Amino acid sequence: MLSLASALMFAVTFVLVKITGQNVSSLAALCVTLTTNVVTLWGWSLLSAQESISISIEWGYFAIAGIFAPLMGRFFQFQGMAKLGANITTPLTLTHPVVTVLFAVIFLGETLRIEIIVGVLMVLFGSLLLGAQNGNHPKNVSEVSKKYLLFPLAASFTYGVSVVFRKAGIDIGTDAVTAAAVTTTSSWLVLSIYLVAFRPAHALILCHTEFVTLVIAGIFSSIGPVLLYMALQKGHIAIIAPLAATTPFFVLLITFLFMRDNETFSVWIIIGTLFTVLGSSFMAYIGMS
Repeated sequence: MLSLASALMFAVTFVLVKITGQNVSSLAALCVTLTTNVVTLWGWSLLSAQESISISIEWGYFAIAGIFAPLMGRFFQFQGMAKLGANITTPLTLTHPVVTVLFAVIFLGETLRIEIIVGVLMVLFGSLLLGAQNGNHPKNVSEVSKKYLLFPLAASFTYGVSVVFRKAGIDIGTDAVTAAAVTTTSSWLVLSIYLVAFRPAHALILCHTEFVTLVIAGIFSSIGPVLLYMALQKGHIAIIAPLAATTPFFVLLITFLFMRDNETFSVWIIIGTLFTVLGSSFMAYIGMS
């Protein structure tokens, strides 16, 4: 349930970012949400700490995880959402359990069962359906450059690698809130260095409504990683990662209820999303059996 709750938090985040529209750059969205993450999570960590917080070895894993995601993962995903829409970008991005499971087998000694492979293939099939879907909507993949598919695929890779580092760190120790705070802080620091070095002020222009919307998105995306870390503390990565990848289902549901006129809804989008979610859920079910 913690993994599913985490998926819901990230789904709300992505939809809120999408609501800000084409006028908000991916850099601005990343800057506001990450800053909100850092303030929210460290405030939460300090208020809930039973004793003084001190730097420990597992923080290195969390810091590396944070560079992969949310920093790179969220940047690539926001870019993809701007070019392809949320309902295409999110399912392609959330194929990261495939990356996570493979890296977990190689580096964490997890066992790759045949049933897990079936689940992986279901996820990949769903993603291929999304990538090849056709229609008349202006946000249809067939009507934009195929190179934009690299954004969600790059996001998938970075998110997948990040989860492996998170699992390695949380298994050593540290509470979930502090772990999430360290993860987002490393992302924020790298982004801050970039902003100071290149000063892309034109890319950070926001109106009041857009800023407030992104802050709210940042609050939801602060809760998401805490729930994910809590889940990783309790279960195997081959179970947690697929369940956390059910975000496409929640994105599809939210956009259908509130944004159906601005998103792509074709038979292939729905079928592809269902295969992605079912494949992830199947891997989780097998992992628990």
